[in-house]
Amino acid sequence: MIRLFVFVFVRFFITVIAIFFALTFLKKIIQFLQGRSRSSPGAPQQGSPPKAKEVYKDVKDAKFVELPRKQNEEKQDLNT
Repeated sequence: MIRLFVFVFVRFFITVIAIFFALTFLKKIIQFLQGRSRSSPGAPQQGSPPKAKEVYKDVKDAKFVELPRKQNEEKQDLNT
């Protein structure tokens, strides 16, 4: 009985490992094929380039946005 359990357990474990490696291999193949189809040499790159990071030397150069106070928002909620 114990031998049968060990045999079934080993077969199950080997099957799980085989399925894991097969799916991992399939995923790598799909990523490779999608990568080749996306980046053709003659096609222009899509998307906008990332914005340059703004560096401020002084606080006066920075642009600030006035935020509403929480108390005003709470009063407005109570009134409605």
